[in-house]
Amino acid sequence: MAGKSVFEQIKKQNGETFAKAVRAYDNGIFDIPEIVDIVKYVGRDAEPIMNYLVSLKNVQIDEHGVYQDPITLLDKAGYNAYYADTLEKQNAIQKYYAKGEKLCTFRDNNRYKKYHIINAVRKDVDKIKRDDFNNPKREDKYGTSVLSIQILKTGGFISIKNRYNHTVQNPDNTLNSNPDNIILGLSESLKHHLNVDFSAQKVSLPNHYTLMKNKIIHYNYEINNIYFGNNFYVKDGDIYELDKDKEIMMDYFIFNVKDKTIKTPVNDLSDSFPAVFENEIKGKKSKITKDKDGHHIFADDVEIAVVQDGNIKSLHLPTTKEIKDCFLEKNLELSRFSAPLLEKVGFDFLHLNQGLTELDLPNLKEVGIRFLFFNKKLSKLNAPLLEEVGRYFLYYNEELLKLNAPALKKVGGDFLWTNKGLRELDLPNLEEVGGVFLYHNEKLTELNLPNLEEVGFDFLWHNEELSKLNAPALEWVGGGFLCRNKGLRELDLPNLEEVGEDFLYYNEELLKLNAPALKKVRDRFLWSNKELMELDLPNLEEVGNVFLRRNEKLMELNLPNLKKVKAYFLPINKKLSKLNAPNLTGLEKRFPNLILEKDSGKSDSVLVNTLKNKSQSEEKTTVSKSQSTERSSLLKSIFRSFNRGG
Repeated sequence: MAGKSVFEQIKKQNGETFAKAVRAYDNGIFDIPEIVDIVKYVGRDAEPIMNYLVSLKNVQIDEHGVYQDPITLLDKAGYNAYYADTLEKQNAIQKYYAKGEKLCTFRDNNRYKKYHIINAVRKDVDKIKRDDFNNPKREDKYGTSVLSIQILKTGGFISIKNRYNHTVQNPDNTLNSNPDNIILGLSESLKHHLNVDFSAQKVSLPNHYTLMKNKIIHYNYEINNIYFGNNFYVKDGDIYELDKDKEIMMDYFIFNVKDKTIKTPVNDLSDSFPAVFENEIKGKKSKITKDKDGHHIFADDVEIAVVQDGNIKSLHLPTTKEIKDCFLEKNLELSRFSAPLLEKVGFDFLHLNQGLTELDLPNLKEVGIRFLFFNKKLSKLNAPLLEEVGRYFLYYNEELLKLNAPALKKVGGDFLWTNKGLRELDLPNLEEVGGVFLYHNEKLTELNLPNLEEVGFDFLWHNEELSKLNAPALEWVGGGFLCRNKGLRELDLPNLEEVGEDFLYYNEELLKLNAPALKKVRDRFLWSNKELMELDLPNLEEVGNVFLRRNEKLMELNLPNLKKVKAYFLPINKKLSKLNAPNLTGLEKRFPNLILEKDSGKSDSVLVNTLKNKSQSEEKTTVSKSQSTERSSLLKSIFRSFNRGG
């Protein structure tokens, strides 16, 4: 009967589905002492924690009676570690964190007073660079190279924080917050030396679950060591339940339905959501209904939000025209968003969101940096008036198939960095793009950029399929332009003046290049091209190393203004027979079909390249001192332009 009584208590507390799932899996779980309290805050899904509950039946901790100091054990594991018992020591590891990834610990001047803190830094940390980990994993080499083990001094809670902070999911649960996953015996050592029980178990809890004073907590968000569940939050080990008659959890905010205000227990949270939401609610007749989808919040009979299990699922902002910085930047679950009058948003708009798949913003004109930075699922975006976007726009998005932004004029660097789905893109008013534009895109076949004048480095780096590019106004491109592209056969860039290194690197089949204004090219220009037979660059003045590295078929080359070449100028080409490059010398050994003669009729004459066939008229070029001065001035202008773009 006692088991049935416990079953009924859990059924009432967690729901019938939860109670039946526990009974079907292992009825003996009901015999665990205080099991009702243990599962009070885990929600209504039993499956994720079932193995953990079973482990509670027979928890055994090996007691050897000989304890090594935690610092000694961490030394054996490859870390330089120390007890952080002052603010200076607590924050000493801050220098190892990249910008935007620093722990909230560094902003809490009292953390070391409430927690036992041990900071551990790998001995080879200087060799582990953030730039080598573009797709971070919580327990990768970089993430675990700097750890902060934090144990609540009153007991019942432990957190192991890594070097990424919230760049990855659940960073405060690194290695499942089990010290034995760093080195065996560390859990026992910490308990003994710190005289505190944090209840580390042999079976670890899954993501979004933690242990707090022997209670299993299921949480939606963790901010500054404050955990937010569906109707409670946990701070400094204490659990605070919401007043169900007048409070609703909205992500990491608490909405008071009586006075229509929003608050959060996070002291230094700079999120613009409260101001926007209160503006939509205040002064209006509001009501709240509840059904299987959760709480529905209305203002003047217009639905503003839907909240389910503490998560904002839907948000409608009918009157909002501007949203400032950090709007719901930590939100994960929002799947529907509309703001028909919205014109401008600040930086970190829905920064961590993973739920949105479509977005219609008909009046949006400007967005700040990191717009939907971590969202990977957005497939359609309609923003017909959007003119400017900041850096990292939809940075991790992989699935965008349709982008309607015809008014777009300027985009920052890392635009749609990870996207692989776009096949066509028409941006008729785009004038300037930053570096790493659509870096990983593999499927784009047509690109219309009629007003684009400048592009940064690594433009469409991985794209192999682009076969049609319309960019007649383009004047300057950075390094890595269409590197790896294999689809272009013709390229018309009539206003292009300068290109960075690796221009069309790996393109083998370009048949025609029209770039009459080109003045300067850097290293590895058209490195792998094998098909180009004619090339007319009448204004080219400077080339980098390895010019047309693998070309074997070029027969005609017009470079009347080129003064000198660097190493490996057409290194394997043996078929060049028509070369107009009057300012170049020393090419007779490299190209056997050419004869070099000197025009002795001019006192300031230069070497002239001619064909072997002497019946053809000789081409003679005289370069005056005034022309030389003019070209020198022009080169300086180009260098200034390059430095400005780079």
